[in-house]
Amino acid sequence: MKVGFLITGRMKSTRLPKKLTLQIFDREIIALMIDRLKCAKSVDEIIIATSTNPQDDVLEEIALREGVKVFRGSEEDVLERLHGASQAYNLDYMINITADCPLVSFDYIPLLIETFKYTSADLITSMKLPHGFFFYGIKPSALAEVLKMKDSIHTEVWGAYFTETDQFNCIDLNTPVDLIREDYRLTLDYQEDFDFFDKLYNAYGEDIIVATTDDIVSFLDKNPQIVAINKDAKAKYQKRWDAQKNVNLK
Repeated sequence: MKVGFLITGRMKSTRLPKKLTLQIFDREIIALMIDRLKCAKSVDEIIIATSTNPQDDVLEEIALREGVKVFRGSEEDVLERLHGASQAYNLDYMINITADCPLVSFDYIPLLIETFKYTSADLITSMKLPHGFFFYGIKPSALAEVLKMKDSIHTEVWGAYFTETDQFNCIDLNTPVDLIREDYRLTLDYQEDFDFFDKLYNAYGEDIIVATTDDIVSFLDKNPQIVAINKDAKAKYQKRWDAQKNVNLK
């Protein structure tokens, strides 16, 4: 089974311009994410799924520099882009999250793949992990069915097509209770998020690239002053998310 991790990313951010190429340790945020995903030995391909807009050329350049693949497709239709990438690289299974999650839980990817093997679920989530650690597993044939169903090209927020149509088998990974941290935010949308990552990476050190989810959560538990840096960003993000998540379903 050929498994690809698709990193969804564009350079269009207005809240934090060019956030994917902001640097820590002289490495772009998206490059730090690639470093971490390379620790996931069960992933056959790492693919940056970006758009054909020339502003995203830099992401293709980073992919080539880092020795990973790239797929360029629709600017607005994220689902069409993911489908195109899965077809271009002949994937039997795809894992996905956005490029603003540099500390994605690579150590939980084997569990997701094994879960898919014995459930054949259409969508597997890991939503109980702290925001920025979690990711999605998607069965390509299920995504193809969603493409027939959707009636909008604006699919940046796409989960409801799977979870709210009663047509797909959707499950969530079992997450250890001692890892659930609803107030921890490890994703990059605002300046305070970048300040959080900058402080966390420098306080932990370069070994954070290979640190497990448990290691990082434990470190943050011991350093609440770092967690506090972007605690107010959660409310801003939730307001934006709520505004976007309503999709029109046939």
